[in-house]
Amino acid sequence: MGSTKLCTPLIFRSMLLCFSLLYLFSTLFLAFYVSLHPAKCLFRPSHFDPIQVPVFSYPANYGEHKYTIPTNRNYCSSPVYFSDYWIALEEIQDLCRNSSVDSQGLRYMKENSESFGGNFSTQKRRSYFQHLNDNVEIPCGFFKKFPVSNSDRMAMESCKGVVVVSAIFNDHDKIRQPKNLGSKTLENVCFFMIVDETTLQGLRHHQLISGKSFQYSVGVWRILKVSSTYLYENPAMNGVIPKYLVHRLFPNSKFSIWIDAKLQLMVDPLLLIHALVVSKKVDMAISRHPYFMHTMEEAMATARWRKWWDIDGLRIQMETYCENGLKPWTPNKLTYPSGTRSLLSLCSP
Repeated sequence: MGSTKLCTPLIFRSMLLCFSLLYLFSTLFLAFYVSLHPAKCLFRPSHFDPIQVPVFSYPANYGEHKYTIPTNRNYCSSPVYFSDYWIALEEIQDLCRNSSVDSQGLRYMKENSESFGGNFSTQKRRSYFQHLNDNVEIPCGFFKKFPVSNSDRMAMESCKGVVVVSAIFNDHDKIRQPKNLGSKTLENVCFFMIVDETTLQGLRHHQLISGKSFQYSVGVWRILKVSSTYLYENPAMNGVIPKYLVHRLFPNSKFSIWIDAKLQLMVDPLLLIHALVVSKKVDMAISRHPYFMHTMEEAMATARWRKWWDIDGLRIQMETYCENGLKPWTPNKLTYPSGTRSLLSLCSP
């Protein structure tokens, strides 16, 4: 007897071939998509994740990544999970609604001076650190009027929730748009970029703003122009004012974030505030410098990159710090959660 040989029907062999081709082309398409996608992430962990559409497109000649501090962190592996977004949004909204400006808070000096900071000695400033009497006025800058337009000042005072502030003076940095913003963030967060006339001319040169308008915006950032003529001659000193005195420039905001112009905000600001301030029940969170562990290192970098043109003045400043108690860096200083570079006072300029 002859043996019977079973053969796979032609229709099944055709279906197998079709599935193989479909799998091949699907794999190639997904690999191509992931290679071009800026996030390098195909599947997001939940529907709470941030919007991936860029908030602004720069012209090719602007170079928004110039001078930036590089990072190898991919925001898909961010330690702050976006599933907390709605919790953070609701809690921060409740805190902003239920809070009011305390009329019994700090009282600030209001005097006229040739300097914005008032030229107080270190000893005189230290006498105000132990604040025991709310009726005593303390020096906190603004001995000269901060030179912004009335419309900008009204916008600053109308920000009553969360404000994100950055500054560029002398056109030294580039404006960088934040990423991973939630769907309701722009409705609850104000973004302000403070610039001088030199930086404004650079923005006009790259056609990022119109020369005919007096109110400017670049992406999410509202541009605030200040006149350096009425502040300090050194742009670096002018940049310190919004960095340390956000609470004076935006007196009605409940929470604030300062971000250096060399950095790009990669996490939603509501998540940052909720994770680092609200959930920890603290008043302030200070980041550690990505490179420098000691003030002297940053002073040398400042001189090296010509951010401070008066090298002798920088040397005198560091000598003054040392005379007033600045100690050399040691590994023991790492016991501080925020690193070794901390603020001595909210009113230091």
